[in-house]
Amino acid sequence: MGKKQRRKQHHRIATQPPAQQETPTAPDSLPPVRELRKEKAVAAPARPTASWADFRERYRYVNSELKRIGVLAASFLVVLLILTAILG
Repeated sequence: MGKKQRRKQHHRIATQPPAQQETPTAPDSLPPVRELRKEKAVAAPARPTASWADFRERYRYVNSELKRIGVLAASFLVVLLILTAILG
């Protein structure tokens, strides 16, 4: 939806009669230009790298849960096949 709005705005600007368009002003009437501050580049703090041992320790329960989910899914499929054979 944002693109449509931008297109409409662009279209309105382009179709304004020349008398209504803004005329460039003299350079002496422009506001003062702010000086850009030069900031020193600061290196991002290094993240501690996680090793596989950390992952194994943190997610040690995942393997057992995945096995349990697999057993449940397989048992549901067996039950569905049996019901299909009996009822079909």
